[in-house]
Amino acid sequence: MDRIWIATASLLYPETSPGRLVSLDEILAEIDRLFPTEITRVMVTHHLVSWVDRQKDRANPSRGGSRNRYLFRTLDGVTPSGTGKFRLYRAGDARYDGQGKTGKTHPQEEDVPAAYRYLLKWYQEEYYQG
Repeated sequence: MDRIWIATASLLYPETSPGRLVSLDEILAEIDRLFPTEITRVMVTHHLVSWVDRQKDRANPSRGGSRNRYLFRTLDGVTPSGTGKFRLYRAGDARYDGQGKTGKTHPQEEDVPAAYRYLLKWYQEEYYQG
């Protein structure tokens, strides 16, 4: 899942405007370019979008989809939209958090390859508070 964040951040960097959005196809292509791994569309569109409710196991609610809030899907950069493009999560997006979406907004530094850690610094210092 961290690779999705890295790919999205690399497409947005160094822009900090909430109106700078990237498509699902752009994210998937960037993942393919950066990492030899397969990511499904559902991992991007459901598991990491902040305002989509966490998909949990009904028999055991503590298990299930990701609580992380890496991405925000929108048409205008501000309002949630199921058909929009993507940007990284920002502090102001918390009001739209889906049920069970209480997790982190970016990967931990130790989980990011050294070559991409500049993206974390940019996100924390310039993008997140945007």
